[in-house]
Amino acid sequence: MRIHTLAAGLICVLLGSSGMAMAAEGSGNYGSALSQIYFAHQRLLALRDACDQAFPAQSGANAKAYAVWHTRHKALLNELEARLTLMIRGASKDEREYMRNVGKYEGSILEYRTGKRDEILAQPRDGMDQVCVDFRNYLTGSGSDFRKDYAEELRELRKRKLPK
Repeated sequence: MRIHTLAAGLICVLLGSSGMAMAAEGSGNYGSALSQIYFAHQRLLALRDACDQAFPAQSGANAKAYAVWHTRHKALLNELEARLTLMIRGASKDEREYMRNVGKYEGSILEYRTGKRDEILAQPRDGMDQVCVDFRNYLTGSGSDFRKDYAEELRELRKRKLPK
């Protein structure tokens, strides 16, 4: 029971804590709301990557569970990508700078995700297998709805309409 509680706690911490600092920086801010949701997805990917690395035999099950989650969130993830792209484009003076900025942001995002994965893998292995089972259950269960978890942030984002 203790391991299960630790596993559930780790998932909650991974999916929630980093975003709190970002939200505190600028509540009601478009960029802060976008980063909070976007990086929650990156933390999900980091946990999946850590589970794949720690237990390679489970990577197929992890991929299936993530595919279920991704299918449910496909429209939202596409919206987040579109909003990130528009934000980067808006911060760039021309196409050349835009391409440089895209590379810079993609590198930073990958670095963040890799860092989170490494933090997870640096934790004691006791209970890690349960963390990964709980993670798959989270992905396939009804409790993993980013539209509900980030409803306030989505309201903030959607104040700005996406161009068609």
